[in-house]
Amino acid sequence: MNHFINEININLPRILSLFDTDPSNKSYGSGDRLYWAWSLIDFGNGTFQGANHGLARLWKAKLWPYQTSSSIFYKRINSIFLATKYLQRKDGSLEESFPNEGSFCVTSLVCFDLICTLELLKEDIEETKYFEWMDIVERMIRYIEINDETHALISNHLSTASAALLKWYKLTGELKSKKRGELFLERILNNQSKEGWFLEYEGFDAGYQSLCTHYLAEIHRLFPNLGLHKPLKKSIRFLSHFAHPDGSFGGIYGSRCTRFYFPSGISFLSKEIDEAKELNKFFINSISQKKIITLSSIDQPNLIPMFNSYVWAACIEQENKNLYKSDINLPMNDENISRKYFKDAGIIIDKGIKHYTIISTHKGGVIYHFNKKNKLQLDSGILLKNKKEKIGSNQSFNKNNYVSIRNNIIYIESMISTMPKKEINY
Repeated sequence: MNHFINEININLPRILSLFDTDPSNKSYGSGDRLYWAWSLIDFGNGTFQGANHGLARLWKAKLWPYQTSSSIFYKRINSIFLATKYLQRKDGSLEESFPNEGSFCVTSLVCFDLICTLELLKEDIEETKYFEWMDIVERMIRYIEINDETHALISNHLSTASAALLKWYKLTGELKSKKRGELFLERILNNQSKEGWFLEYEGFDAGYQSLCTHYLAEIHRLFPNLGLHKPLKKSIRFLSHFAHPDGSFGGIYGSRCTRFYFPSGISFLSKEIDEAKELNKFFINSISQKKIITLSSIDQPNLIPMFNSYVWAACIEQENKNLYKSDINLPMNDENISRKYFKDAGIIIDKGIKHYTIISTHKGGVIYHFNKKNKLQLDSGILLKNKKEKIGSNQSFNKNNYVSIRNNIIYIESMISTMPKKEINY
C-alpha cells in the first residue's frame, strides 16, 4: 500500500481542472482559473504552472491513474510550458499577488519545478521541444541570478531559489548559477539556529520548515558533498517536537502559525536519518486518519507545491518499502524527556505521563496542552479593546518578552500590541 497515492488520486481531477485546455485561448495551459476562466484578476498567478513537475513524476513512475495516451499527456505538459512563457514578464519573472510584481519566490518555485520536469522527460521528447522548454526556464534563471528577496529572511523561499539554481547548474554546467545557488544556501545555513530551526521571518515555523526541507533534501540528493546531512538532521530533530499526541502538527506557536506538512523531504531523508524515519511514520498515520492538513484540505495557493511534494513522497515509498522501521521515539513518547526549553525559538515543552504541553514565550504564552486522552486545550492569549475600538493582543512575536520559571510556574511578561483590522461598513 502506497500511503500517499490515495490523496493524490482524489485531488488529481481538481488539479487538472485548474488548467485552460482550449488551444484557441491565449491563456491555453494557464492554471489560474480566477484569471483565465473568471476574469476576476487581470494577471495570472504563476504558482500553478509548477504542477508540471508532479504530473511528469507520476507519469514516469507509472503511477498515472488514467488511460491517457502519451501524445495527449505530452500535449498537456507542453501547454503548461507555453502558458508559463505567456505569463512571464519581459525580465522572465512571474507574478503571484499583484500585476508587475516580479515575484522572486514564485519565479524560483516554478523554475525549480519546470527544471524537474525537464529532467524527468528529457529522454521522451524531441530535441527541439526540449530546447524550447529550456529557453522558457532559462529566462527565469536569469531573473533569479540577479534579483533577491530583501523584505525578510524566509528560508523556504531561499531554498527554492537555491535548489532551482543548483539544478540548473547540474543540467547545464553554468558556474554562475552554481555560485548564486550556493550563496542562497549559505545564507539559509548561516541563519539556522543552533537549536536546529530555519528562519521564517522572525522565528521558526513548523509547516514551512517541512517545505524548506523538501528543497534542501533535493539539493542534498544532487550534491551530497555540500554537507547538508548535519544541518538537516538538526532541523528534523527540532521539528520532531511539534508532532502532537493527537496526530496534528504545528500551530499558532510558529512564526507563520501553520499546521500543514510537506512530506517529501522527510520521506527522502528517512533513508539516512533515524528521526526522519520515525517522523515519516507519524505523518503517514496522521495523513491516513485525516489528523493533519492534507492535500485534500490545503488552500489553493499552496496546493501545487504540496501536490508535487506528495508525488515525490509516493515515488520514494514505491522505491523503498522499509522506511518505517525505527528504533527511536518521538519526543512526545520519549520517557527520557520531561522538559525542554528552546530559548532561541521561545518554546518550552513540558511532558509527563498524562500530558504534552507546548508554550510559546515569544508569543506571550500561547499554550497547546494535550491531556492523557490526547485532547487539545488551546490558549491563544488575551484580546483587548479600548474605548476607541482599537484591538490589541499579547500574541505578537517578541523575543524580548520577560520569562521566568520558578517552582514549576512559568511567568511571561509581554506587551499588548495593536492588531490592525480592516474597517467594514455595512
